[in-house]
Amino acid sequence: MRPFRAEESAYNRSVAIDASTIDGITVTVAVHADRTDELDILDSIYSAAEEYPFYPFRNKSHDLDYRSSKDFFEEVIHVNADRLLSTVHLGEDGSDQERVEAVQSATLVEQLSPSDSLVILDGDEQKAKRFGRAIDGISDEVPPVATCIQSELYYPSALLADLCATRLAYEIDHSGHSSEVIPETPVTKVDLEHYWGPAYNSMVTSSETVQVEPIQQHRAETVSTRVNCWFEGYMGGGEPFPTDRSVNAVVRYAEQQGYDELAAQLSGI
Repeated sequence: MRPFRAEESAYNRSVAIDASTIDGITVTVAVHADRTDELDILDSIYSAAEEYPFYPFRNKSHDLDYRSSKDFFEEVIHVNADRLLSTVHLGEDGSDQERVEAVQSATLVEQLSPSDSLVILDGDEQKAKRFGRAIDGISDEVPPVATCIQSELYYPSALLADLCATRLAYEIDHSGHSSEVIPETPVTKVDLEHYWGPAYNSMVTSSETVQVEPIQQHRAETVSTRVNCWFEGYMGGGEPFPTDRSVNAVVRYAEQQGYDELAAQLSGI
């Protein structure tokens, strides 16, 4: 499993962030993981999806009907509970969704205080700019940031964040009963108000220049090419990834790490 490589830096840990908005309720989730942890995350998703038409690197949360697939979501979250950090915005205040996600992402990263970790945002450079300006209001420094178009199709940690955010957005209602869900999900404007105000104000007023890490990007249009991008540490976007690459190296690596069932799943791609 290759580290994420920029021009002068390499990262073996990441914080993958994704969000979901349903009926005005926005939940953002962060997943903090080592590169090697992603094998465990991927294995857990394949195992939970055994009886569902859901395949990593091909599907994301909204490809499943939530009501008929609740057990799948619950199992994935239960197995990975110690990797998840979440927060919810209950809406109904006119806040712009993209700004809410940026502030929520900043509060999650600040709570994690990840050292030597790459923050992976699902989207383009504009998302990174909003995030950077928001965290500038609550942190001493902006962490290294990368953007990945459709990150949940490239990275198991981002897919886990996507699945968790969707489940929580369905389960939390406007009354704010967010302490009754797993993982417990604080209301950003209430329970994390000491972050919300400064981060939101900074996002709107800051002129901070946000440097996106120059990590190689590839537009991967097949499952096998996305598996290779994940293994190599590339981000989604940019020029097409070569389509003649097999997943054999990834399969061998999974076998060497003791993930025989995962290797079998990957070999079938």
